[in-house]
Amino acid sequence: MSLSATSILQSIEAERDALRAFIALLEREQQILLAPATDPLLELAGEKTRAAEMLSASASQRRQQFPAEPSAIEPWLKKNAPGAIGAWHDLLRLAAHASQLNRLNGELIQVRLRYNRQALHALIGASQQAAGLYGPNGQPSLVGSGRTLGSG
Repeated sequence: MSLSATSILQSIEAERDALRAFIALLEREQQILLAPATDPLLELAGEKTRAAEMLSASASQRRQQFPAEPSAIEPWLKKNAPGAIGAWHDLLRLAAHASQLNRLNGELIQVRLRYNRQALHALIGASQQAAGLYGPNGQPSLVGSGRTLGSG
C-alpha cells in the first residue's frame, strides 16, 4: 500500500470510528427514550452534536480524497487502495445501521410527543373544569343535576 493508500485507509478508519461513536450515542438515546425519565436527553443532545460534527469532518476529509459519486468509490478503491475496501464495507454497514437507529429514535420521540400532548390536553381540560368549582365570592359553585341529595 502506498503512502496515499495508507492515508486513504486512515481516513476511512477515522470516519468509521467516528460513526461507531455516534452509533453508541444513538443506542444510548434509544435506551433513554424507552425509560420513564428522559432528563438525560438534554445532556446527550450536546454529545450528539459534537459527535455529529466530528463525523461530518471525517466524511468531509474522505470526500476530498475520493470520487464524488458514491457508486464510483468502490472501483476507485480497488484501483488505488485495495487494502481499504474492508474498512469501506464496514463504514457502509455502520452508516446503514446508524440510519436505522436514527429513524427508530425519531419514531420513539414521536410516540413520546403524542403521549405528552394527550397528557397536556387532559390536564388542561381538568384545570378548566376545576376553574368553575369556586365562584367569585370564594364559595363552591358546583353545578349539580338539580336533585337534592337523598331525594330519589
